[in-house]
Amino acid sequence: MKFLNPQLTQTVKRHPSILRLLTVIVILALAWTLRSQAVKMLPIDYDEDDYLRAGQEYAHLIRTSNWSGFLEANYRPEHPPLAKIVIGVSLLSAPEKPLTPDRPTTAEPDRYLPRDLVRPARTTNAVLGWLTVALVGSVNPLAALALATHTFTIKYVSQIMLEALPALTSFIMVLAYLQFKKSRKTGWLIASAVFLGLTAASKYLYCVIGIAILIDWYLNAKDEEQVNLFFRQAAFWGILGVVIFFAMNPYLWADPLTRLRESVFYHAGYSTSAEEVERANFPFWQQFNWLFVSPKIWHRDLFFYAPDMWIAFLAFIGLGRLWKKERVYVLWLAAAMLFLMVWPTKWPQYVLTLTVPLSFAAAEGLSEIWDQIREWWQNRNSNKAIYKKSEVSRATPWLIPGLTAFIILTVFPLIFQIIVSTTDFNAASIRDGFQGGIWRAFWQGITGQIPIIPSEGGNPNEVGFTGLSTYPFIFDAFNTGYGGGFSYLFFNIMWMVLSVVLQVGLGLGIALLLWQKGVKLGKFWQALFILPWAIPEMIGAMMWLNIFLEDWGWLYLAADKFGPGSIFGKFTSALASSPDLWLIIFLLPALWYGFPFMMLASSTGLKMIPREVYDAASMDGANALQTFRFITAPLLLPLLLPAILVRGIFAFNQFYLFQVFFFPNATLSTFSYNTFNPTGWFGGGQFATSAAINIINVLILVVFVYLFNRWSKAGEGVTHA
Repeated sequence: MKFLNPQLTQTVKRHPSILRLLTVIVILALAWTLRSQAVKMLPIDYDEDDYLRAGQEYAHLIRTSNWSGFLEANYRPEHPPLAKIVIGVSLLSAPEKPLTPDRPTTAEPDRYLPRDLVRPARTTNAVLGWLTVALVGSVNPLAALALATHTFTIKYVSQIMLEALPALTSFIMVLAYLQFKKSRKTGWLIASAVFLGLTAASKYLYCVIGIAILIDWYLNAKDEEQVNLFFRQAAFWGILGVVIFFAMNPYLWADPLTRLRESVFYHAGYSTSAEEVERANFPFWQQFNWLFVSPKIWHRDLFFYAPDMWIAFLAFIGLGRLWKKERVYVLWLAAAMLFLMVWPTKWPQYVLTLTVPLSFAAAEGLSEIWDQIREWWQNRNSNKAIYKKSEVSRATPWLIPGLTAFIILTVFPLIFQIIVSTTDFNAASIRDGFQGGIWRAFWQGITGQIPIIPSEGGNPNEVGFTGLSTYPFIFDAFNTGYGGGFSYLFFNIMWMVLSVVLQVGLGLGIALLLWQKGVKLGKFWQALFILPWAIPEMIGAMMWLNIFLEDWGWLYLAADKFGPGSIFGKFTSALASSPDLWLIIFLLPALWYGFPFMMLASSTGLKMIPREVYDAASMDGANALQTFRFITAPLLLPLLLPAILVRGIFAFNQFYLFQVFFFPNATLSTFSYNTFNPTGWFGGGQFATSAAINIINVLILVVFVYLFNRWSKAGEGVTHA
């Protein structure tokens, strides 16, 4: 703060709240700038014509003082009217226009909506979204920064959508509840119930946040042994919320039960039969995918930078810390995500139900990283080992061969790839590159002899210097995905987690079965189960391809032979129609290939557990489940963790399986190969881009190993044997 007035600097140091206030003001200015730009630049999107028409109807009723008309007006009655009434109020400042035409939900966006109506309606929603950022900033400025820059949030609170108002009221509902939990004042409980009703009267989906409040409330009451009081207060809270919901929903007054039933059950029918939902065909994990991509793929002129992926990563890191600080936000995040995973409709605007707690988790994740860095810096000299020259001189001859191999086989290739990634080396410049062009471009670039060429994936004939511009280019590809928003990183992480969990479960289960007393031919069964691991992955993948290959695979031939009513016919029909089951085609081969390793690791660990502890447990009357939970699992886990880590790294780098099954962009390894391959994706032959992907892959794995070791304490080794 040297550029500030010295007196002001001293004042800020004495009063940290002033610095916090200034930080929040800057964040709010940024939030409004981004939202106002979005209001001006975003093209007309789906549903905007519907909600503009609904707002026009309410604006006309207000202008003509036709208050009784509110009892019958609710265009698109599947959603409550409050957010649409707010849009109508915003249109009072604009001249009245002919009613926007009624169009089916399958219609393309109406690009010709009058801008003098679109602007005030969008601006009102943007103001509501900005107020949400302001409230978040009053609690945590870092969380406000995340919410202010989250591009999906910016997009859907800056359009004529129904998201901005319930996102605001739901957060106020949580804040009021937290104040009630802290002070036990009934006024805060009433305020929370009022905003629960306002949220329900705006959009039903956001009421899922009430579930998180009830869970946190119950857990707190249980800890304080006040469960009966909880039930009484929760009943009052819910009833008052319902009263406010009906009071703010005049469309229900004339025929409450019929209209409410039609409104609620509309969504169930729409989510399972609407043409646009079936055409989108999103898998159940799509909402997770939306967290790792950005609408920048659709609006590149508006969003110059998209931090959504980083916010999601930081949120994952900060969940544990946020749980300790305020668990209701974690429960909010979990309840919303679980509901969105189950709900068949997977539109991206639904992620706004959880971007507020996501931002709080991201803030805690960033704080966690900062604390780790600061702790490391403070303790950097305290843990240094003391080396004796005599010991070092004796050990050096034995270390030299290993260090030499490590440098040649690991360090040098890594450095070479880093150098290649700073150039535009490609298939067209391969001759120049191998004649010294790579080193020439790198040296001249870092010494300033040649300018930096932005990385755009071109094919120049001579190697040029791109500096670090390839990395933002790759992260942009990660963040925007392909095919309408498919995230490489998310699928890679999801694949690693799912495949490893299944492999550990099956491997441990078989090991426990073979470990039981009285099992005959145990060695034979163990050798039989090891066979999949002995088969090269490429050959194994081709074997499974012969099963699942459409039209020619064994599964489809069996379906043709036994008919569509057979188990084979039903399974192939489900694979063709379900957006979720196709993942089974990949998980089954991965499970078959990976479980033997986990079985061997589990079997080895089980043999190291002393039998005496089981005899003691048996004497104490422990049953099989208690024995596994309190003896086998704790003693086996330290031995199993290194194997889990190894399988996780292999799964993250899964390659042959996806290549054989013609799914070339599943993991970063396949993405890198098909970027490198002259016949692959992105025109192929982009060697520098492939090198950058490899470096990013290595860095991600380093972070993964660090986080896994820190969470599992695998680095501490086995202490019980």
